[in-house]
Amino acid sequence: MTDEQAVELATAELARIGLIDPAKVIDGVKVLVPKAYPMYDSKFETAVATIRSYLDRFDNLQTCGRNGLHRYNNQDHSMWTGILATLNILDGAQHDVWGVNTEAEYLEEGDLVEALLEFSAADAAPVDAVA
Repeated sequence: MTDEQAVELATAELARIGLIDPAKVIDGVKVLVPKAYPMYDSKFETAVATIRSYLDRFDNLQTCGRNGLHRYNNQDHSMWTGILATLNILDGAQHDVWGVNTEAEYLEEGDLVEALLEFSAADAAPVDAVA
């Protein structure tokens, strides 16, 4: 969308949820930020499915975090996906990083978390250097 359309959309959305009086908006600016939060729209799920399908073709690729999963996660969930991705690489585990923050329960609880708290990098099998 154009800069003007983006400002109009932001103004309308902020007014709709009661944060601003649109009559008092005198100007706005659209700033494109690299690696910003993903935008959810009506085509979001289809777009992510396309991305996932493409990335799944690579055996030596592990995605994680907001940008790697194209999903808004809080910092805890983003770090959790990084931990799971690391375990997948170090131990050959099969943790589903795409499943983090998709369930009703809080994922930083449970047996896996307890096992990770006991995990030591010294216990992990050596990993060949990856370029």
